[in-house]
Amino acid sequence: METGSDDGARGDFRRAAANDNPAPGGGPEAQIEAAALRLARLLGRQIARERFEAGRAANDNAPADEAGDG
Repeated sequence: METGSDDGARGDFRRAAANDNPAPGGGPEAQIEAAALRLARLLGRQIARERFEAGRAANDNAPADEAGDG
């Protein structure tokens, strides 16, 4: 008994992958997914930096002599 799916018209059988691991070297889908993950990480880091800096500026409770005003 053959495993896979029959496309009907051509009568050929294709085997389904037994796992979700990408092929060595990856195909176009794997490359797109890797690029999307890199972009998401970069955006997340940028947003975190902006929020951190905004929080530091909004919470600048240093005494006048430490802030350089005295």
